[in-house]
Amino acid sequence: MEHRFWSKVRRGSPDECWEWLAYKNADGGGRFYHSGRLHLSHRVAWELTHGEIPVGLVVRHRCRGRCVNPAHLEVGTQAENMRDMVRDGTSTRGERDPTSRLTEEQVRTIKHRLREYEKGMVKMLAEEYGVTPQQISKIKAGRNWGWVD
Repeated sequence: MEHRFWSKVRRGSPDECWEWLAYKNADGGGRFYHSGRLHLSHRVAWELTHGEIPVGLVVRHRCRGRCVNPAHLEVGTQAENMRDMVRDGTSTRGERDPTSRLTEEQVRTIKHRLREYEKGMVKMLAEEYGVTPQQISKIKAGRNWGWVD
């Protein structure tokens, strides 16, 4: 398994990013098939070189890239990982998410219109913006797009 994994990596020097050459999902993250399921390639690289990932922690990229160089990987909390992604502009939340149907400007407009809430408005806004009423309700409750005023 280890040989098969590393054969799918374009290795460089220890300070360079090492590119995952095999299957990648829609967001560009590498996936490695082993034991009947897909695994995140950077997590496999960590486990092959450092052992098990401690419970409750995630494998983070120091380089903020999609590489599998073990020297560029570290463990930390998901909160640390998200904070780094927002700081570095690599977060895919909001309109950066390729699956998002809304822009921040549209969400701002939706929130403004929801302040003057009338019966049936959630369904009307959902139809107008091509999303589900549940999505509009989550925006209204602040569970989605909470950072948009």
